[in-house]
Amino acid sequence: MYRHGIPGRIAPFFVHCLNGCASFWLVVLVAACVPLSDPDADLAGGGPYASWMASIDDAVLLTDVSIPGAHDAASSTIRTFSQWTRTQELNVAQLWNAGVRAFDLRPAYVNGVMGVYHDKYTAGIAFADVCSTLLKALELHPTEFAILLIRHEVEADGGSPEWGNAMRDILSAYNDRLSGYHDGITVGELRGRLLILSRDRYGDSPFGGFISGWYSGTDLSRQKSASIENDAGKSMPLWVQDYYDPESPEDKWAEVKDLLEATAQADRHPLVINHVSGYVGKLPNYRKNACFVNAEAVSYIKHSHTPAGIVMMDFAGTNNSRGTKVQGEDLVRALIENNN
Repeated sequence: MYRHGIPGRIAPFFVHCLNGCASFWLVVLVAACVPLSDPDADLAGGGPYASWMASIDDAVLLTDVSIPGAHDAASSTIRTFSQWTRTQELNVAQLWNAGVRAFDLRPAYVNGVMGVYHDKYTAGIAFADVCSTLLKALELHPTEFAILLIRHEVEADGGSPEWGNAMRDILSAYNDRLSGYHDGITVGELRGRLLILSRDRYGDSPFGGFISGWYSGTDLSRQKSASIENDAGKSMPLWVQDYYDPESPEDKWAEVKDLLEATAQADRHPLVINHVSGYVGKLPNYRKNACFVNAEAVSYIKHSHTPAGIVMMDFAGTNNSRGTKVQGEDLVRALIENNN
């Protein structure tokens, strides 16, 4: 079974379109002709949030920072079934300039290349190139740090046994730019570095951390039972809410809000990864979910005076996606301003 259900939901619709839905083919044709932008040029363009972490004191704990994150961060360049497979309008460099500092990537090892995918659909980008873009951003903006959340996209490579060794080889090349992880890690320790948190193991020891107990349901106690293992073998708590296929946007917001409130009420909470991202409907409709949940999150966070953790969203950095008001720019801004 596909973990995000995209092929199973698209296939029946695809067959229907073969029987006469000409407009569908127009969408596919237009999507295939979208030019790819230049990440270096995009980074050079900068923006008001390209160095927003500069105002945060070195002694502040990572767990006390509200961090905007992008779910399937590289999906803006997916050309196949893009209406249902893209969860972002901006590329990784543009997301950086918009203020995003946590990037969810789904690498798969296909034909000897570690590429980035959403389900089995390629973004046409090498995983190493995304890492290089983020490291270039850190060179340009040394007050910042970035978190890279990775998961082996087995739907794309069939669970390639070569994935682990290939991933370790790639990350080894950046070892001096990567951050370790421990309880009480501070902003000062992270500045200028990339923290890799992987949901799949690529060896006996991580460069940043291995995540265990990732949970995609609605049980708050299980959302609070994940953990991160560091390179010393120490396991530290992690809270994760990733209810990605709710019955309705209202159901999704209830889960987001519950974890936001639990985070606010805790005397001392661990690292929190709270997903406002998700889809609803027979076909994966990310925009309908974002239209409601992003707006609710903006309102909540604007009136909150406590850290929100890492908030992973769809359509980060943009307020409009294909005619739908998604408020991804407003949500990024609200999270950044929450730190002040």
